[in-house]
Amino acid sequence: MTKNFILGSTTALLLTGAASADFIGFDGTLTTNAQGNNVVQMFAVFDNADAVALNVFNSDIGASSEFIHNDVQVGAGGTWVPSASLDIPGFSDSGNDSYVTIGYGVGAAAATNGTNLDPGFGETGGLGGTIPVGAGWFNGNPPNAQGASAFAGGLDGLSGYAVMVGQFVYSGEIFFSFDAEMGANAGAGSEVEFGQDLFTIPAPGALALLGLGGLAARRRRG
Repeated sequence: MTKNFILGSTTALLLTGAASADFIGFDGTLTTNAQGNNVVQMFAVFDNADAVALNVFNSDIGASSEFIHNDVQVGAGGTWVPSASLDIPGFSDSGNDSYVTIGYGVGAAAATNGTNLDPGFGETGGLGGTIPVGAGWFNGNPPNAQGASAFAGGLDGLSGYAVMVGQFVYSGEIFFSFDAEMGANAGAGSEVEFGQDLFTIPAPGALALLGLGGLAARRRRG
């Protein structure tokens, strides 16, 4: 998804207004689930509780192995669409599923998840264990109640107000990289603002110690 697309699709929101919600950056948490897989939850962090996340785009996301899906479309290879991430005993498990989202819930709340995938996901329509470089996803119903909530900080220690933008489950080594751009505003009547950030596990300092300083140097916000 391009900036022009989101600007065009949210014309009603682009009235002149003084309110703003500055994007601070992406931050994530890392846990291990009951199946022994790595689970990274990613958040877009803002400086204002009024932030309304609109879209994530121009993404480049990867890990040490392909991402795991355990949703209702697992027979077709699993999908990144979050409305498929239900909890059905013996069949699907949102805690062991990779999906993208713009603040909405999954599991019992999956049916009301209004996140949509942009055309960058290609002919698969969002199936499979990888996200094509350049793909994105967007809030299908802005403005809505999926605003930012208080965030104490993830592995990068960013604090402020955050909207969850995805869960990524994978096995093996913990290496993970999330590079993307973000579009957001502070609700109806406010200007859409854009920012970019790169989040990695291990953190950039640790990457430098491991001799991967070139990747660490890519970290940027703006």
